[in-house]
Amino acid sequence: MEDYQILGLSLCTYENNEDEIKKSAREFDVTITNVKQYKAGIKDIDSCYIADAGDIILLAFRGTTPPSEDSIIPWDLLNNFLAEPVEVTGIPGKLHKGFSNSVNRLWEEGFAEEVTKRLTAGKSLYITGYSKGAALTPIAASFLDQKTNIDVSQVKIYIFEPPRPGDAQFKTYFNQRFPTAIRYEYQDDIVPHLPPIEAIIDLLIEKSEIAEILNKYLGLDEWDYKSVGNLRFVNWEDEILTGIQAKLEFVNRLLHLKNLVEEGNIEKMMSDHSPQEHLYPVLSGGKPYPPNAVKVSFH
Repeated sequence: MEDYQILGLSLCTYENNEDEIKKSAREFDVTITNVKQYKAGIKDIDSCYIADAGDIILLAFRGTTPPSEDSIIPWDLLNNFLAEPVEVTGIPGKLHKGFSNSVNRLWEEGFAEEVTKRLTAGKSLYITGYSKGAALTPIAASFLDQKTNIDVSQVKIYIFEPPRPGDAQFKTYFNQRFPTAIRYEYQDDIVPHLPPIEAIIDLLIEKSEIAEILNKYLGLDEWDYKSVGNLRFVNWEDEILTGIQAKLEFVNRLLHLKNLVEEGNIEKMMSDHSPQEHLYPVLSGGKPYPPNAVKVSFH
């Protein structure tokens, strides 16, 4: 299965039911069967699905959803803003409170039991997600690792444009247990830089009064959020950089963001998070996003 297809399958999480998920998956030239969808939280802000694709068991987590028609309160965004690092029993390090709460709620709905039942010898488990779903993915993988008898050698992880899920200790643990995990980030997308750490706040707004307020009242100077997995960064020429090349772009990326902030071009920082317009064509080698596939706007 190609990486662009896995991205497509991660976006199928935005479909409303199991039949729509299967139909949307076919738009990415993937046939999935035995789809089981899980929802949890206020207004079903948390969702994932499990499906079979030949010898692959797929576990995909949904990104942030907009407010529902019957509620003007952005419950999912509020959950994302619960960014306090917290300890979770059995998991090394600290995790983003809102994201770990989401995984806990879905865990209680039973996705872990279904995963362990399906993951027999000779099969692989692909865990994936986009945006918020990409932050839930490593947390869910860690829950499965620590709370079940799952064989991590059967697990492959693909996360697309994720916010940071936990601190440095969690990163060390996760990268040791899942050394082949892949993380994609795109150009000036702001989401992979969130939750922010003090250095990023200082660079973007240069020790302004805003930075002082954020540090004082949110305690950003005590946050230690880190990204996990092996970075594949799509640069401004749509080249996919890996390894040390990808890492060396970090300062350049921050300078790009700083310039966009000074120009007032916040739209670019947000629009670069749109997968069907940016990341998908790069991963697919120029193939357009399927016109009948699920559409993902801002999350």
